[in-house]
Amino acid sequence: MKGELRYMPYIVKTIITLIVIVLMQASAVNMVSSTPAEAADDFLDALKDQDPKVMQKYMDNAYINFLCNTKGDEESIDRMNDALFKNFSYKIERVKKKDDVAVARVIVTSGNFSNVMTAYDQASYDYIMDNLDKEDIADKDKLNAKCLEIYVSEIEKAAESGEITENVVFIPMVDNGYYGWNIIMTDELMASVLGNL
Repeated sequence: MKGELRYMPYIVKTIITLIVIVLMQASAVNMVSSTPAEAADDFLDALKDQDPKVMQKYMDNAYINFLCNTKGDEESIDRMNDALFKNFSYKIERVKKKDDVAVARVIVTSGNFSNVMTAYDQASYDYIMDNLDKEDIADKDKLNAKCLEIYVSEIEKAAESGEITENVVFIPMVDNGYYGWNIIMTDELMASVLGNL
């Protein structure tokens, strides 16, 4: 009996250690685990806030790459992002999940940017034609800066027009194997999210 008691502190320490390990693993799982609805919500919030940590995972998407890597003065880029997301909101209506795939049905409201590229093409053409005799037109950096300014101006006009578009989008996801979900974001889907830009 006396010999058994001397092992009691070791047994108690082992049990406490195992309990602590189990609790730590459970809390770690709870910290990183998410539902498909939470994943869609996190992505759309990060898009609106231009969160670089989230956006860098989707750089193969032409729209996200454009938003994150446009070169130019910061003021113009900030104006563009402000205009793009001025009227942006969304509502996750429902999420369907089966095994390791899920789809979120989301209603996205934003400014209508469907005519921005046509307006930009015309405005940039007019600018070049009106300034062919000036030296600045041959300066690549100055021309790029002017084209960005024209593009931002067209996005701002569309945002300020008050014309709103509402798109129903279906955001597909796959289980990432680590208690989370990866969004599958195609260029077509992103165009719908951004008001048909």
